[in-house]
Amino acid sequence: MEMYERIEQIVVTLRPAFSRTATYEWFVLLLWGVLLASEPAAVSSYVNGIGLGEAYYHQALHWFHSSAFSIDQLCHHWGTWLAARARSQRLRGQLVYVGDGIKVCKEGRQMPGVKKLHQESGDVQKPTWIRGHYFSALGLLHSSGQALFAVPILLKLHDGIEPARTAPDERTVVDKMADLCIEQMAPGSYGLLDAYYASAKVLKPFRQKGLHLISRARISTVARAPFCRCPDKRGPGRPRKWGSPVQLKDLFAPPEHCSTAVVCLYGKSVTVHYQTFLLHWDDADELILFVLTQLPGGRRIILLSSDPNLTSVEVIEAYGWRFKIEVSFRTLIHLLDGFAYRFWLKVMDPSSRWPERFKLDDYHPFERLLIAQKVEAFERFVNLNAIALGLLQMLALEMPLTVWANFPRWFRTLPKHGFPSEQIVRIALQQKRDCILSESTPQLLLNKLLADKIDAHNCLDKTQPEPLSLTENF
Repeated sequence: MEMYERIEQIVVTLRPAFSRTATYEWFVLLLWGVLLASEPAAVSSYVNGIGLGEAYYHQALHWFHSSAFSIDQLCHHWGTWLAARARSQRLRGQLVYVGDGIKVCKEGRQMPGVKKLHQESGDVQKPTWIRGHYFSALGLLHSSGQALFAVPILLKLHDGIEPARTAPDERTVVDKMADLCIEQMAPGSYGLLDAYYASAKVLKPFRQKGLHLISRARISTVARAPFCRCPDKRGPGRPRKWGSPVQLKDLFAPPEHCSTAVVCLYGKSVTVHYQTFLLHWDDADELILFVLTQLPGGRRIILLSSDPNLTSVEVIEAYGWRFKIEVSFRTLIHLLDGFAYRFWLKVMDPSSRWPERFKLDDYHPFERLLIAQKVEAFERFVNLNAIALGLLQMLALEMPLTVWANFPRWFRTLPKHGFPSEQIVRIALQQKRDCILSESTPQLLLNKLLADKIDAHNCLDKTQPEPLSLTENF
């Protein structure tokens, strides 16, 4: 009961994101459907998970296409609530966000945004080329003890659709990630991004909004030394701003000549060797902190921070937290199957086997509205599951003893830090499902909404005329 009540206390804070009561109520019901469903992920599974019947399927399906709310606004309220929690991970007193992109396989030939995607991975089981959707994701780090979670805030479909000529949008995936971070991150906070996003397109807007970037630079990165101007000498032409170019990979020294520190990386204490340099990179007036790091085994990486006041050890440890968003991706896929949306668009021409970017210019303005609505439905399905995953993570951090007390199974391998995983929390919730729903506890919003739905359905059935008997004379 305590876990159910805590989830509803959190969900109530998201009520301002909905302009209609009915839309909010279906959000609550579908969210519980994600948490309690034991079948493969689908809208019908969510309806079955909360004990509703076939009559409510189309109402639930309509929620994903409703015009009564925006998924951006909903996730903004969700991110604001997360940022105010005491268990949010801090660096120099500031919040720490993590962002990355994920490519999702989709075989549907009438789904906007599906395109040919290249996967760069060392895993031989992953194909080099897939057809699917590309999502950009942003999460917020939360921790308690040694447990650390990247709680998803928002996932957006950021590639695969070519804008119409009447409304051109020349932003790249990197630009869209920068805009996503600026909209969701609190001022003064730190963003942990992959090397793909380490560019001036991200650094410039980050500085304008008072944000800091910690990322990994490519091994071929060239920085610039500070330029010292001689006050008594002025040559012809425009004054020089940049110093000499510096090839960062040439600055790596033998490990015995580097500083040494023991840091916690990926849950383990390791000894790293590092060097620190303050150089210019994207702006002649701003210094970037470069940390040349040599990991055990001889691997060399170049880390950068737009905040030059951080120490090298802080930069190394902070970048090690970035992998937590990969763990959240894995959990979202394998535990909740959060990318298993199946929304088709009938007005769309079936795409080729290896499609390029979806062109809006091929469709009429009314059809473009349907396409935008369908893309919104994709994002609503994914973010509904992402919020459900975040609720499981918050319960694991806030109520670990209660979760363990309601966990009915035996696992051979349990988390070493003592906090339950998202799967354990979900099993504990599902263990109490039949008891909670059968008792019809009045203080739970879930039971109240279910009772209202069932009563309305019964009243509707009573108003319907009884079917004529087959033996009756006509």
